Amino acid sequence: MHRRWEVFSRDPTYQVYLARYAGGPPLDAQGVQAAAQQVLPVAPAQHYETLPLVLEPGAWLVSVGNWVLPLRLDVPPQQASQPATPAGDEQLATQEKRVPGDGALAKRGSPPRPDAAERVRGYFARNAVARMAMAFHYQEFILGLPAPQPVPMTDVVIALDLSGDGAVSDYKKQLQGFIWREAGHQRELAEFLLGSGLLTQADLEAARQVAADNERTGKSEQARRRLQYRPKK
Repeated sequence: MHRRWEVFSRDPTYQVYLARYAGGPPLDAQGVQAAAQQVLPVAPAQHYETLPLVLEPGAWLVSVGNWVLPLRLDVPPQQASQPATPAGDEQLATQEKRVPGDGALAKRGSPPRPDAAERVRGYFARNAVARMAMAFHYQEFILGLPAPQPVPMTDVVIALDLSGDGAVSDYKKQLQGFIWREAGHQRELAEFLLGSGLLTQADLEAARQVAADNERTGKSEQARRRLQYRPKK
């Protein structure tokens, strides 16, 4: 697609893991998942092909559930570099969004940092509240609902009894700083987090459990009152 190979998943049950194959005995499914450099989320119901990944040339192992598929992509030398865009395609090129190899949609000329996924993974490991907040905020994306929308940030603050009204916004800004070198990637954030396997069903389940506990103990009601009666400037 657009002079490159892309891979996407139509599997509504399993995540798809892709790991480089350097030779030797092929890895089993657990080994591929542990070594995965790319992760495709479960395909959303009735809304396939939303998160394609650019597949670089070379040998790959693809794991779907317990199955492992070896795959090799060879690109002829003349295709190694993209030809110039014809004049007639100029308007199309200005509207096109490139899809980098980590599964995130990004602005032209603004790819994620090479270590973006590791930076975010470390941040989530240190800040479980931020991880749950983002899972709750993007729960429709995690569940694969058609035409998913983020949960309003105020609802996330109430459900998880976050310390500040702008906590979710602050988390999103922090994450964008880990992933990209400039601001302005709010629309791409969900795609990156899911496409890189940084938000999972387990994270959403943990967030929903905290939300249910807060509702039962009255913390959510206190948060509603705090937001309702906050001083107006």
